[in-house]
Amino acid sequence: MGAMTANANSLAQLASSGGFAISRAGAENYLKAIDEALRKLGDLRGTLYELQQETKLGTSPDAIAMSKYNVENAVGGKGTIGVVPAIEQLTIALGQAREAMEKAAENYREVETDVSSRIKY
Repeated sequence: MGAMTANANSLAQLASSGGFAISRAGAENYLKAIDEALRKLGDLRGTLYELQQETKLGTSPDAIAMSKYNVENAVGGKGTIGVVPAIEQLTIALGQAREAMEKAAENYREVETDVSSRIKY
């Protein structure tokens, strides 16, 4: 997940520096997919909250251990980033990718305008 966030951040930096451009039509397809993913991730918020709660499996040592294990897998712990932090990182990465696409479309428009203004008929 860290690599995805880093890649999205790199894409945003590249677009911000003018090193990446895409037509508005091309960007729209990406933006539509990103927006849909962000919407679906937003729909998961209630479920993610529930995952962070200890499950009521009983009072035996095994039940208590399993309940703690479930929470650890949700929020992170030994050997796992956790589902909730991973989804939070994915949401951040998608937001960065969205910003990058918007900026890249703006870059494309600016280059197109510049080239059009230089052409003399």
